Amino acid sequence: MKRILITLPLFLALCSCATKESGADIITERDTTFTGRANTDETLLTATVRNAEGRLKGVTVTVGSGIESIEALRLSVDGKELGSVAAKAGKTTYRFRCNAALDTASRVRVSADIAAEAAEGSCIGADITSIRFEGAEAVPEAPEAGCREVLLARTCLFMPGDYGSKNYRIPALCTLPDGSLLTATDKRKYNETDLPEDIDIVARRSTDGGHSWSEPVTIIEGKGFGKGYGDAILAVAQDGTVVCGFCGGAGLWRSTAENPQKNWVSLSKDNGQTWSEPIDITAMQWGPQAKNPECRTSHSAFFGSGHGLVLSKGPHAGRILFVTAIATKDNRLDNYAMWSDDNGQTWDISTLAYKGGDEAKVIELADGSVLMSIRQRGNRGWNISTDGGETWGEQQKWEEICTNACDGDIIRYDDQTILHSLPNDMKRRNVSIFVSKDEGKTWPYVKSICPYNSIYSSMTILPDGTIGAYIEENPDGPCEMWFMNFSMDWLMKQ
Repeated sequence: MKRILITLPLFLALCSCATKESGADIITERDTTFTGRANTDETLLTATVRNAEGRLKGVTVTVGSGIESIEALRLSVDGKELGSVAAKAGKTTYRFRCNAALDTASRVRVSADIAAEAAEGSCIGADITSIRFEGAEAVPEAPEAGCREVLLARTCLFMPGDYGSKNYRIPALCTLPDGSLLTATDKRKYNETDLPEDIDIVARRSTDGGHSWSEPVTIIEGKGFGKGYGDAILAVAQDGTVVCGFCGGAGLWRSTAENPQKNWVSLSKDNGQTWSEPIDITAMQWGPQAKNPECRTSHSAFFGSGHGLVLSKGPHAGRILFVTAIATKDNRLDNYAMWSDDNGQTWDISTLAYKGGDEAKVIELADGSVLMSIRQRGNRGWNISTDGGETWGEQQKWEEICTNACDGDIIRYDDQTILHSLPNDMKRRNVSIFVSKDEGKTWPYVKSICPYNSIYSSMTILPDGTIGAYIEENPDGPCEMWFMNFSMDWLMKQ
């Protein structure tokens, strides 16, 4: 239902009296990131105004596209909202009357409230076609063409500085048995650096498809330098237990027998609202007591963060599979699968799956075999297990997936479709979704979901069959953590 907006005198049509041309210097900039249904105050355009002559008296805005997806337009100057006006179908020009003081370099911002029923894929764009000052008028030059495309949802879970933390990183996302969504995220309290920094792992839940999120719940709290935790991976066991794996301590490359980086799992029986004391599973992974003799001379390990796998077919149905990267004595990373057949209580480890690997994920194929996708710079690595992840075949690489060395996610959408999220670039940008219709043999279709700077990503399927993605954006500065929701129809649309 649309909100009822009261139109104030602020928005009365400007009188058509003669004015001189303003000498103000105006630079306009368009926001072209995705937006989501029912989002409010979403920036469409900003104008930086310098050398203005007198007070700001009025702004004319022309909506070039997507007026049917807008509930209201808003105008603000230097962070202060001057008011809003209801959008009307078929009306493209809106005149705002105001009386605002300007600084030497003020930012005039036009934003929009997105309609709750806005069409997925619709594009919203606007221009400032006139700015009026006291006795003068300026016509800003329009920036490059562009718009904000509407998704089913796009919400920010964490910005730098939120909840007293300077930074956040490392997304993990899953769908819970009650249909809600759960994320796990590194709360990097003092800087954006990996372990051994002081890091907490925090969870948030959404019960409305990702439009709003609960307050963060701490899964595990860091206790200082060398005593933090990170790189969470999530899976929902067959009995509904949420299993979160993570590492912590000295850090991957500083780990020693005397001061090791350890690995744990923590369990939740109430859909991520509370968490058990962590279960230490380090000894079986690496070191003198490792179950696999190949790992007994190794010195550290961590999980491929993001979305874990629960098998659904064959003799190992219900098995939880995570992938670990184990640091060898000569500082190479090798990949092994770890599995639990008792809903996360105890764990075992596979034979070598990929020599010289890194963060990796697994997906169940239609015939019940397991496909592992491995982080590499250039062509992405892969391997297949036919016995529930216990042993592995010959390691290989995909010719069609050539990307930056980065963590991503791989999930099954339906019986015919596998999705893989990765930066489609040799730099950490342009996170895209690769689509396979032949069980991962080829990846003929790819669509960008973050054409700007972006790094790690995690995906899940919502109860309504749409796709959720949790993504790190803006890696050139502190990361922002964003959730996106879109349909398969949108994903496959050219």
